[in-house]
Amino acid sequence: MTCWFFPGEPQAPEGPLARYRPPVLATAAAHHIRTWTEPGALVLDLFCQGPAFIREALLAGRRAIGANANPVGLLIASLELEPTPPDLRVALTRLGDTLKETPGKRPVPLFRHILAFYRARCPTCGAEGTAEWFAWDRETRVPYAKAVRCPRCGPAQEGPTDEEDLVLARRFEPRGLAYHYLLDRAAPLGNPVRERAGELVDLYTPRNLTALMDILIRAEGMSADRPLRAALQGLLLEAMDRAAGLDPHGESRPRPRMLRLPGRFLERNVWFLLEEELERRLARTPPPPVRRASSLQDLLSGTGPAYFLLPAAARDLPRHLPPGSVSLILADPPRPDGVFWALSALWSNWLWDTPISQALRPLLGRRRFDWDWHQEALQVALAAVAPLLAPDGHLVLLFAERNEDLVAAVSLAASAAGYDLVGWGASPEVGCQLVWRRRRETSPPAPLDTVSGLAAEALRECLRQRAEPSHRFVLHTAVYADLARRRAYGPFSGIVHAVREGWESLDLELLDEDFLWLPSLESGPGAEVPLADRVEERVWSLLAEGSPQETEALMAALYGEFGGPLTPDPSLVYLCLQSYGETDGRTWRLREEDVPDRRREEIEALRRDLEALGRRLHFRLGRGRGWDLRWREKGRDVYLFRFSPTASLGVLRTVRVPAGARPCLVIPGGRAELLAAKLRRDPRLARAVWETGWQLVKFRHLRRLAAEATSRRMFEVMLGLDPVVGPRGVQIRLIPGGEG
Repeated sequence: MTCWFFPGEPQAPEGPLARYRPPVLATAAAHHIRTWTEPGALVLDLFCQGPAFIREALLAGRRAIGANANPVGLLIASLELEPTPPDLRVALTRLGDTLKETPGKRPVPLFRHILAFYRARCPTCGAEGTAEWFAWDRETRVPYAKAVRCPRCGPAQEGPTDEEDLVLARRFEPRGLAYHYLLDRAAPLGNPVRERAGELVDLYTPRNLTALMDILIRAEGMSADRPLRAALQGLLLEAMDRAAGLDPHGESRPRPRMLRLPGRFLERNVWFLLEEELERRLARTPPPPVRRASSLQDLLSGTGPAYFLLPAAARDLPRHLPPGSVSLILADPPRPDGVFWALSALWSNWLWDTPISQALRPLLGRRRFDWDWHQEALQVALAAVAPLLAPDGHLVLLFAERNEDLVAAVSLAASAAGYDLVGWGASPEVGCQLVWRRRRETSPPAPLDTVSGLAAEALRECLRQRAEPSHRFVLHTAVYADLARRRAYGPFSGIVHAVREGWESLDLELLDEDFLWLPSLESGPGAEVPLADRVEERVWSLLAEGSPQETEALMAALYGEFGGPLTPDPSLVYLCLQSYGETDGRTWRLREEDVPDRRREEIEALRRDLEALGRRLHFRLGRGRGWDLRWREKGRDVYLFRFSPTASLGVLRTVRVPAGARPCLVIPGGRAELLAAKLRRDPRLARAVWETGWQLVKFRHLRRLAAEATSRRMFEVMLGLDPVVGPRGVQIRLIPGGEG
């Protein structure tokens, strides 16, 4: 079976501006590259904002193009794909040693000139040092705290500012030369976004603007080859980010959420930022060697693995690439992130004076990046690149966030752009993957007035197939996947509103946080087995095939059977693997105690032990009515036992528990964690266990009972001493012991 969704832990981005970039599904991208392309094929990373997809294509022996209208994304990819130039430290030293001339003063090296901007006395001993940062109050525009590198005290000493610090800060004019120089680079006089650009420039203190201006001017005048110049630009890019006043003093925020100075913000030493980023770049592990094509034509004319970074918007790619030349388009869609796009436009125009950086200037003036705009922009991009796909080519949209609006926008955009969805998978743990083929015929979209009903039908069908409460992210994706299958698309706001109406028309029950269920689907004749039980059974059968199996092959086989609305969470799959298998880190094999014949013999021996114990405790023994053993007294059931080699809880749905009887499900100890996880993911089952009084007993504990219990009272007390789970499915610590 085709595996449309491949799990893999999302990788946190590294390198410059990592805090703005989303996690990357590199493992999933590698799977799709191997599945949909042959060695030597051309792979297009449509919105390249890092190295992950390109690197996976090269490792698989393919050619790769990273395209982006944002040169910041391409710079990041370049820096992470290539080793740091060994002479980067020399280059920064050379930059710092360029002379800065000041009227009426002797020329001094640039680095000394800039460090003098941050001269400050140590708050501990009073010696003169250099500030790493100053903390400012936004309303008074005065620095009130500092951290100073002191030649006497060693590490940076923190404390309040003094009068000398205030005098030094006031020497830098708020609307001086540096402000106007950097504003002109961002948006020249007369440009309609100049006012907004000025607001962004104001995110920097006059002191930091002056430092950045001096560094940029001299960096542009340096002679350096492309890798070295790119590495220097990478240092500057990171410094531009951290030199802005968007980081608050006294609290930690992962990234700025708005383009506004916090009430108390940090002003960092720009030269120290360059040095810190230099050390980080030099300390990183060198990436695997890859070949960068000398030109796009060089890449297109070859067949060996190589890559090229193409600074172009998606709509312009047909001017650069031949029709039908691309076997696979990978796209981690850009987010409608106004902060990142505005800052990218600002920094791009500070670093480069090129048509592509200038094309970003309109983004300086856009204050809202709503989802309607995002869908429309993405639709235009996907429609433009559709002719580039080979006849058997695929488009894979994949992202690691469980963002419902992003799912809706990309699904509607791709469908409207002329693609048909051929497979998908989603998990709140690892995001969403959607595989598309170019539509060969045109057809009108389904009427908008049908969307509400279609959404309700798709949601109900997804829950019916899964047969268990499910996370709203999976259900949401299932709805939009079904709309794409039916070619029901339209404006984002209208479709989302109609989908919401469809959901509200159903009697959905919120069981636990984001898990939803339809009570009308409760078990009955013909009801599906819960997805978790089906996944467990399939994992066991795959491991029971005999020879060790590699993890990737196991995952591909499993997710090839459980795709689309049945996509299981990777955590459930790994719990099943750990419950039945053992691994050397690369392959899995079935544990010896779970070989079917051995488990059957063990269960039969346990049943005999339990029969003997029942006789000793003067119960009458029986079987039937769905029970492997019944302990009876005076014509009624007292204890009921069901043996299971699995963690399946289907017995809760199939057997009747007489009033007053104590039902016991006896399982291997190795299933305890898996069973507890099932109870957590399905609160209905947890309630059934709790309310019906089910006792979940491990094999090893039953052996202990058979050996030690000498009275009914002793049996009753000991029965609950080694529980699998606590009340309402809350797992408690298992008593140490063997697995069986």
